[in-house]
Amino acid sequence: MSKLQEARERLYGRQKELHELMRIGLGETAAPGYRERCRIEDPARLAVSEEYCAQIAPEYAAFAEAVREELAAKPAFDRGVPIPADKLWLWGGPTPQWGGSPLPDTLVRTAKYFDAPNGVYVYGRTSEEMIALHAGMKKVLAMVTTTCRAPGQQPETDAECAENLSRLSLKFPCVAGGMMDDMTSGLQSVTPEKVKQVATVSANLKKHNPALQLFGVVYCHELGKKDFSGIQPYLDGVNLWHWHQEELLDVEKNVELCRANFPGKKLLMGLFLHDYGTADAGALIELLLHQLEGARALLAEKKIDGLVILGDREILKWPEQAAAVRGFLEAR
Repeated sequence: MSKLQEARERLYGRQKELHELMRIGLGETAAPGYRERCRIEDPARLAVSEEYCAQIAPEYAAFAEAVREELAAKPAFDRGVPIPADKLWLWGGPTPQWGGSPLPDTLVRTAKYFDAPNGVYVYGRTSEEMIALHAGMKKVLAMVTTTCRAPGQQPETDAECAENLSRLSLKFPCVAGGMMDDMTSGLQSVTPEKVKQVATVSANLKKHNPALQLFGVVYCHELGKKDFSGIQPYLDGVNLWHWHQEELLDVEKNVELCRANFPGKKLLMGLFLHDYGTADAGALIELLLHQLEGARALLAEKKIDGLVILGDREILKWPEQAAAVRGFLEAR
């Protein structure tokens, strides 16, 4: 077992232990000073643990050292091209979960932090009132399934939600399509039921506006392990995410694997400021910059079609990570 693997296992084990001891849920951690930042910027948010970071610090430091050694051995990316604004998306929406904001316009307000003109609107209702709040964005992909929806925010079926968005798109030109969050992540394989669901959502999304596009969230640890051929005809694109931050060491390889699993589809690459999979804490800034440098090169090679930052809630939770990403983007 490599140094990184050993450090990763210790960190992951400590993460699980702390969640049980501290009785906190996944995503309910933040950098010290979070409550004060919320008091100033967004007092409607619920509190999350600031103590967790101190408790996991020794294991996280050893993991970070191992990651830095791996990064030092990686060849530099080709410089690529600056990430243009029209290729930049912010993921977010109103939710009381994961340290999120319940404010209905949270995505619109926080997109300004990264100067992101496009939004992936999630968690809240797919209603005329909510879409109208986002009408000033250049492009919006809106949630069309119950998976990961905030409690009580989708009273209708997925099919009805998708058709409702299709109707709304005729009034709001910013609507570019729909997003299926965690599309297949809870499945060992892509079942016939899942194929039927994706096909139905796709048909209803395009019912009143055939130009709309359907995207689905896929994680790199799913690639090469599931047969996605059944749902490919009903998807226009995928949003690829790295659940475990150390997977970013192979970001180019993972993008190529995604392209092979979804040939001919658009590919938006997701960027987590919060590492949900391994540390359940703010992602290492070195890995975020590595991913951003990779995104520049992959955009230049036309291997990805954009970058999606998650998200609106993490700006206050992890200000150093958010500032590092914004600084990189501003340098364009």
